[in-house]
Amino acid sequence: MTRFLHYAAFFVGLAAVCWVGAGYIGSNPLALAITLLIGAFYVIGALELRRYHQATATLANAVAGLSAPPASLGPWLDTLHPSLQNAVRLRVEGERAALPGPALTPYLTGLLVLLGMLGTFLGMVVTLSGTGTALESASDLQAIRSSLAAPVKGLGLAFGTSLAGVAASAMLGLLSALCRRDRLQAGQRLDTRIATSLRVFSQAHQREQSFQLLQ
Repeated sequence: MTRFLHYAAFFVGLAAVCWVGAGYIGSNPLALAITLLIGAFYVIGALELRRYHQATATLANAVAGLSAPPASLGPWLDTLHPSLQNAVRLRVEGERAALPGPALTPYLTGLLVLLGMLGTFLGMVVTLSGTGTALESASDLQAIRSSLAAPVKGLGLAFGTSLAGVAASAMLGLLSALCRRDRLQAGQRLDTRIATSLRVFSQAHQREQSFQLLQ
C-alpha cells in the first residue's frame, strides 16, 4: 500500500506538469521552457527520494532480521546503505544521533513554487506590455478587441506555469512526507532492537561489563 502511494503521488505530479507543458507545445516557447524546468527539478527531487527510500529499506530489512545479537557489529552495519552506517553505529553505541534526511528535496519543494511564480510574473509582463501597445495603436472598438486578443493569451503563461509549479511542489512534498514516515518507523524499530538484541554493543553495556570484571 505504501509503495502504491509513492508511485501514485509521483505520477500525479508528473501528469500535471506534462499536461500543462503539452498545452504550450508550438504556441509558447517561454512557457514550455519554464514548465520543462519545473519537470526537471521535480524528477531530480523524486530520484533523491527514491534513493532515500531504498536506504530506509536496507535499515528495515536489517532490523527485521535481528532475531538474535549479531556476532559482530561491523558485518551487520555493512548490510545498511552507506549513508546510514555511521548514524546507526552511533545510535547503537548510545549516542543521540539523528538519521539523515533528504538534502535537496526540502529546497526543491520551494523552488518549484518559485518557478511557477516566475512564469506568472513573466505572463503578466507580456500581458500588460501587449495591452499597452494594443491600446495605443487601436482606433475603434473592434480594433481594440482584436488587438487585445493576443496579449491576453499571456495569462495562459501566468496561470499555467503556476499550476505546474504548485502541483509538482505538492506531490514532491507528499512523497517526502511518506519517505520520512517510513524512515521514522524504521528508526523506532531500530531503537527497540538497540534496547534488546544490540544492547551488547552499547557503551553502557560495555561499562557494566568492565565494572563487573573490576569487582
